[in-house]
Amino acid sequence: MSIEKIVAEAINNNPLRLKEAFDEEMNVRIRAALQEKYQEMTEAVDAEDLEEETEELVENDDEEEDEDEDHDDEDGDDDDDEEMANEMKKLHASACSKTEMYGKMKEKYGCTREKFNELYASACSD
Repeated sequence: MSIEKIVAEAINNNPLRLKEAFDEEMNVRIRAALQEKYQEMTEAVDAEDLEEETEELVENDDEEEDEDEDHDDEDGDDDDDEEMANEMKKLHASACSKTEMYGKMKEKYGCTREKFNELYASACSD
């Protein structure tokens, strides 16, 4: 099954055995080449899968960071609500009208009418 066998059959002038030895050697080489190509392709696919998984992990991590930032913003909203309530109490004590107070809160904190009314009810009720 090697080159030596092919050469020996050629020297002995055995064309049929020469052809068989040659076919065997070619099959061995083709199988080896196919196996090597298969391994390369498998490694490439594994590397591609790894790259896709890494991209998915990065995307998921980014989404989690965005969610964390959203939660941080919500925590900041609670702080803003406290500040607004305190400021509204001061304005109410200084006889500021509800309409003027809403304008100031909207300008400074960007609050909605609904949020303002909710805070006004809790902070400025007599």
